[in-house]
Amino acid sequence: MTRPDPAPLLSQEDLLALLSRLGPEWAPPDFLDAVARDPQAGVYTRPENLALKFTLRSCQPPFSEPFAFGRIAAAQALGGLYAAGARPVAALALLDLPEPDIPSHMLLALKAGISHCCQDTGVALAGIHVQVTPTLSCGLLALGQINPRNLAHGSLPRLGDRLILGKPLGQGLYQAARARGELHPQDLQEWMALAAQPNSPGPALDCLDGVHQILEVGRQGLLGALQELEQAGTSLRLEVAAIPTMTRVRDLLNGLELRQQAQSLLRDPQFNGGLAVICSGETVTEVLSIFLQQGFIHASVIGQVVPAGPERLLLA
Repeated sequence: MTRPDPAPLLSQEDLLALLSRLGPEWAPPDFLDAVARDPQAGVYTRPENLALKFTLRSCQPPFSEPFAFGRIAAAQALGGLYAAGARPVAALALLDLPEPDIPSHMLLALKAGISHCCQDTGVALAGIHVQVTPTLSCGLLALGQINPRNLAHGSLPRLGDRLILGKPLGQGLYQAARARGELHPQDLQEWMALAAQPNSPGPALDCLDGVHQILEVGRQGLLGALQELEQAGTSLRLEVAAIPTMTRVRDLLNGLELRQQAQSLLRDPQFNGGLAVICSGETVTEVLSIFLQQGFIHASVIGQVVPAGPERLLLA
């Protein structure tokens, strides 16, 4: 179960103008009319047993490498669709440039990174919208398709349900290490590869009856994602030692007390973090198989839903 994305910080007129640039194949008139009537609906059903959802996301660069930044910004922008169980189909790239005379090689690399992500995910890139702003940012206005039968998918966690995390944590710790000059070249490559990996298992996971909720781990860290967890009469026991981490995370946390290590890990911000899946015990094998089949080799069971305790989240 996922919540709608926040309303884009655009006027309705500007939003419709951007959506229309996706073209009639992806943004037909009836869809644009529905958005005009209710821009914050989140999902728009259509007569041919199809629902459409759009997201508008941008981020500022975690890296100086423009190609990597383009790939990661595009993957991060698709995350809201994947977490909602939608299959992204079309997108318009969004570039906010701090000055109009950005070097052409940088622009070409940014565009190449965005295109690379879109090609990998089967998303039709309709074009690029560029505007001059005080800071550099990059993202997508992305459109995804959902089977209307899955719109009501999702339920409260049940006792015994498991929590599965699709990606290792540690991106924020790596960023801090880089600022201190402590990040090795191989660490940077690991970070960029992880952040550029789109959360493509989302739609397949959303189709499983035993999957009760799907959450997206982002800039608020795993703890922030779990605070969005809808639950009643239960707590979540988290096995901190079972949480997958990037290669040097444990070294970077060395010197902190165990509870401080756990808090740092749980609050660690992710630029394009993984999916956190609440599912029945009987569905664990299927969930892990979907992750593994799509290249998420670190997917792990990290917690379990237990009877309600004094706190909603229990660390073990």
